[in-house]
Amino acid sequence: MKQISVVIVGGGLCGLMAAVVLQLQGLEVTVLDKGKGIGGRLASRRLRHGDAVGCFDFGAQYFKAQHPLFLAWVEDWIKAGVVKVWAEGMGTETGTIRSQGVKLYRGEPSNRSLAQYLAQDLKVVNQEKVNAFHWQDNVWQIHCDSGGIYQGDHLVVTAPLPQTLELLTVSNINLPADIQQTLTGVVYDPCFSLSLLLEQPSLVPDPGGLWLSGELLAWMACSTKKGISPHGYGVTVQAGPEFSRHYLAADTEQVIELMTAAAQPWLGSAVLTSHLHLWRYSHPQNPLDQPFLFGDFPGPVYFGGDAFHGGKVEGAALSGLAIAEHLLNSLAQG
Repeated sequence: MKQISVVIVGGGLCGLMAAVVLQLQGLEVTVLDKGKGIGGRLASRRLRHGDAVGCFDFGAQYFKAQHPLFLAWVEDWIKAGVVKVWAEGMGTETGTIRSQGVKLYRGEPSNRSLAQYLAQDLKVVNQEKVNAFHWQDNVWQIHCDSGGIYQGDHLVVTAPLPQTLELLTVSNINLPADIQQTLTGVVYDPCFSLSLLLEQPSLVPDPGGLWLSGELLAWMACSTKKGISPHGYGVTVQAGPEFSRHYLAADTEQVIELMTAAAQPWLGSAVLTSHLHLWRYSHPQNPLDQPFLFGDFPGPVYFGGDAFHGGKVEGAALSGLAIAEHLLNSLAQG
């Protein structure tokens, strides 16, 4: 009997969760990701200056686990040592606490570590950017910039929806009008994320995270107080959506200068080196309530990710789990 194959486009949490479940059930799964590192917005990096080495979570800062299904996974990850509780609630610049009493989780030693843990037994191809897919001879043909072509009986696309829609257009795949309208209607906020390696400890208060007004900066995190950067003083600074949208086409150095100046009250130190990253599709303003969309367009394809199930990290994970469950049920029903 032929082994059922699945190609997953996007190695963020949604794609990884679906891949783990499907592979455990005996399906042949390939995850294609355009990035150098796996994890999507579970993203971490290091910056070095002399003997100082800072580690930064420069994508998602933490995640919550409030759905029982996701919470069960998180408890397993804690036992495996790849997730821990960072805090219960986080302060704001006005002194109030957001999410008070709610456990905020992080990867251990950093957020990308969770993605690497999930991907360890999977077939993951990094730096493989998909440029088109076609349904041919009852199988999906997934074409990549590298010239590689991957085949799958089922296709799962977890990229941000604007990128997904662009792929569909290039691939000459026309969705039903209602589904096209649903996907097109999701609007994303951009976000500049600035990693700063400092000479001295930052002034960000314990436990290391600080919500700001969002007019210029929305968030700051001290990597040292967070517990992910033992060998360097690091701060992650994330801009608000309006600032990020306004400066999308600006010079990188100008954005770094503006964000660093705005963060100065909480730095308390000279900056040794820095790195700026733009998350063009950082957060959906109006995420969809359903966990995924599925159809034969013209072969079986799922659309999922953090635009589904209410958004956020937890939503992306639940989207991936729901996709896997639906696909397995459809196979069981013949």
